[in-house]
Amino acid sequence: MSRLLVILMVLMIVPDVTATSDSLFQRAIGLYQEEEYEVSLQIFKEILDQGVESPDLYYNMGNAAYRSNNIGHAILYYEKALKMEPSHEDARHNLEFVSRYRVDTFEEVPELFLSTWRKMMVKVLSERSWSVIAILCFLIILGALLIYLFSKRLLLKKVGFIAAVVGLLLFIITFTSALSTHRNIVRPESGIIISPSVVVRSSPSETGTELFILHEGTKIRVNEEVSGWHNIWVIDGREGWIISGDFESI
Repeated sequence: MSRLLVILMVLMIVPDVTATSDSLFQRAIGLYQEEEYEVSLQIFKEILDQGVESPDLYYNMGNAAYRSNNIGHAILYYEKALKMEPSHEDARHNLEFVSRYRVDTFEEVPELFLSTWRKMMVKVLSERSWSVIAILCFLIILGALLIYLFSKRLLLKKVGFIAAVVGLLLFIITFTSALSTHRNIVRPESGIIISPSVVVRSSPSETGTELFILHEGTKIRVNEEVSGWHNIWVIDGREGWIISGDFESI
């Protein structure tokens, strides 16, 4: 009886949370249209605090942050929107526009073609899309194997075998892409500098040698953490240590 009561309570609470989030979202949109950008952004953050997130929520947060002259957070939220939905064209367009206001510009260290191609391919679809395609490929493999094993005609056996091999290759590609996307969501490898300027040091300490300075909106790759400091890497190949509070993970 008590278990049933808990289930009923959960079912009653979830709609309330959704309704509250929708109400806050509409209120934030209304404030944005009234040019109350900072207040609008705060309400969007309240929605996040409720555990609700979506590409459109991050996209609107990026708009409100940009209108509040907060370039770092604007870039961060557009990146988050694209992380959840790589095909979000409005977020991509706005990210390209806002990125022009960054102070830092770097020459990217060239990577191997295969590495660059794989990273670009993984970002084409969301984790859910890659997972769905991987399941479809797995079903194709099963169907092709059944044809190969039980068909009495040689031609069908050949078709089944070839289809199984192709399906297996596609399954490996889509499954690893889904895993890579999931890993990046659970353990983000990239971040955005949100402080106006950050001194990058040679060691995780205030006494470390000053190597160079990064500014608001710069994208970094995040590595290990030591006592509140993160080792970071910039696209031009330089690396060093910054305080964790100077950036936010995408």
